[in-house]
Amino acid sequence: MKSSPSARHRARKFAVQALYQLHYLETSATQVVKEFVEDNDLKRADVAYFETLVKGASAQKPALWDEVAKYLDRESSQIDPVEESILLLGAFELKDQLQVPFKVVISEAVDLAKIFGATDSFKYVKSILDKVAGVYRSVEVGAVSA
Repeated sequence: MKSSPSARHRARKFAVQALYQLHYLETSATQVVKEFVEDNDLKRADVAYFETLVKGASAQKPALWDEVAKYLDRESSQIDPVEESILLLGAFELKDQLQVPFKVVISEAVDLAKIFGATDSFKYVKSILDKVAGVYRSVEVGAVSA
């Protein structure tokens, strides 16, 4: 079954919350996913995509964050955990979810930053993910720029 854009959006919203939780807890992504499925109403979310996002971003966090960190204007330790979760999610989607256009990934990350982040964090998230997209999606970004 193909997932609707709104079901994917809900999956991303839950994924940001799960990644935020993982920032503070000494537990596995598998455990957090299990708890989210048990404790939240995910009926209208793409649960499989949620699981892919959380487990994938968590498993690849060191490499993804190394790429993101190149474009930060401050130390990684000074990045708000909400912004970190959104940037990590966006970087994972840009790298591994190639079926999702890069503009959709960035737009969704901006929306998430508007929902969960500080007042203007969406601008910061967009500027960083634009640069990360140039690395992970150089052909796609180049085709749009041409």
